[in-house]
Amino acid sequence: MPQKSKIEVTEKVKITREYVSGKISREEAARRAKVAPASIARWARIYRQEGALGLAPTKKNRVYSSELKKKAVLEYLAGGCGLHTICEKNAI
Repeated sequence: MPQKSKIEVTEKVKITREYVSGKISREEAARRAKVAPASIARWARIYRQEGALGLAPTKKNRVYSSELKKKAVLEYLAGGCGLHTICEKNAI
């Protein structure tokens, strides 16, 4: 079941834009949003891939094909790049 955000989507977008543009650090963004810095990194990845609409709450969890999952796992196991890079590359 999707989780309900504790922060309004407009505020989430504003903080994410400031972080992505380099106006504030990830730690500052996390402090303002009252979330972990890893959440800010995830928001930034989604924002870069999907824009502001990607940060809006959804009624369903995202579904990924078996092929995409397998590709991402094999790429990760092969090394050469990190988890976040693989997620961005594969829009996960």
